[in-house]
Amino acid sequence: MRLKGQVALVTGASRGVGKRIALQLAEEGATLVLAARTVNSGEGAYPGSIEETAAEVVKRGGTALPVRCDLTVSEDTENLCRTALERFGKVDILVNNAFYNNAQHYNMFLDTDLDTWNKCWIGNVLSPIIACKRLLPGMIERRRGIIINLTSPVGWSDTAAPGLPGKGGVAATYGTTKAALHRFTHNLAKETKLNNIAAIILDPGFAVTERMRAQTSSQGGIAMTGGHTADVPGVAVRYLCTCPDPLVFNGKMIYSPDFVLEHFLMRELRPPD
Repeated sequence: MRLKGQVALVTGASRGVGKRIALQLAEEGATLVLAARTVNSGEGAYPGSIEETAAEVVKRGGTALPVRCDLTVSEDTENLCRTALERFGKVDILVNNAFYNNAQHYNMFLDTDLDTWNKCWIGNVLSPIIACKRLLPGMIERRRGIIINLTSPVGWSDTAAPGLPGKGGVAATYGTTKAALHRFTHNLAKETKLNNIAAIILDPGFAVTERMRAQTSSQGGIAMTGGHTADVPGVAVRYLCTCPDPLVFNGKMIYSPDFVLEHFLMRELRPPD
């Protein structure tokens, strides 16, 4: 229980990578603030809700506060941070996992409307920035904390996935906004290091989630072969938050599958059935 007494805020915690991260941190004793748009079972387009994640945290002996948050609405992110601080007085671990996604996620550029671009910018870039802005002062005061921002291969390199958007690739909105978050985290790390706070970029790798299974089959995304479970990035985050010196990884980009194998955190990376 190496995170006993610490508070972790995880966005996109209703399912997929965010849920697995939350549960991994709960197993180490962290108190969880769980953010997502889907509060109750059956409300979302895909399986999972923050109430269900909270219930699983409680089963593990932990404490969880589910907070409805639409990251494309800046006021929701402000409210999320304010609620966490009012309830627990601090946030020690911030995991900006969620990203905006709609039916245009695999669209060509000219088929992607400006409203989608706007929501991607707010949800994928501005919301994590707001969360850092609101929660970092408390971390600085305590001179401890970890910020983990999730990126994607399309945000930092040419994707290995073949094809145009809708034929194996994702829309430009996703890679463009992830690249912005990637660069922001590099810059932030230069400042947080001065106060003993690690700002880390995490690439979850090809984690097969509930959303990905449903979306790629209906919208022309990449094949599921070669993917791994969402527990892989979850285990990576658990290690980063419990290792002796997280500052070793400050400003670095962690590729979850390689990281998990290199640190002997899982015996194998088995793709889901």
